[in-house]
Amino acid sequence: MPSLPKWINDTLENVMSSKFKECTVIHTETISKDLRLIRFASDLQDIYFEPAYAIGMRVNERDYRNYSPFNFNKHTGTFDVIFHLHDTDSVGSGFAGSLSKGDTTKILMPRGKRFFEPNAEIHFSIGDETSLGSSLSIKEAAEDADASFVCLHQMEDSSVLKELELYGYYAPKNDIQNIMEALNDFLKEEKQVIYNNEAVFYLTGNGNTMSVIRKFLKAKGVNAKCIRSQAYWIEGKKGL
Repeated sequence: MPSLPKWINDTLENVMSSKFKECTVIHTETISKDLRLIRFASDLQDIYFEPAYAIGMRVNERDYRNYSPFNFNKHTGTFDVIFHLHDTDSVGSGFAGSLSKGDTTKILMPRGKRFFEPNAEIHFSIGDETSLGSSLSIKEAAEDADASFVCLHQMEDSSVLKELELYGYYAPKNDIQNIMEALNDFLKEEKQVIYNNEAVFYLTGNGNTMSVIRKFLKAKGVNAKCIRSQAYWIEGKKGL
């Protein structure tokens, strides 16, 4: 999201107040050295939410960042966000690292393109640390639909996936060959499901990696309509 002068952001929050919700931090948890889970509480009764939707948070006077909530519960008025504290100089990391229980912040209501395909037999989420929230959101929706869920994440610490109960494939960071081998194994095992267009692949995270994976899947016979993608970041590009 672009940086804007403080007065413009202040004006937007006042003029478009119906698009914002004030939330309170009610729980914080360290998942790993660079991952932090925070639970927020607010009145969510009138909020429309779909898996992998994004919320915007104002991380300083000039900047907003997008995050993928999960455990989004209208009845309890709570949702969770996993923040990737990848860079101490990053405004997003600084904001997430400073939040404490009792703090309040405003969120830009959940929005995004329709991502989740409720009629799929298998839901396969692929990404990295920034994709954990969307993967968990997709997993919840898949389980509610009595469908199967699989994931593949590039992670420095794979033990995080077990703690979050995101069972599936794992690839070390920047190891595209390992990703291709894992996907090839899955495509062979689920050949008939792929042929019937009953498996949907959700690509999130690094835009450059996503592009390579998308081309690979299409070359292996996966129908383009069964591949959904949303870049969360690209090397050298600020505030995607």
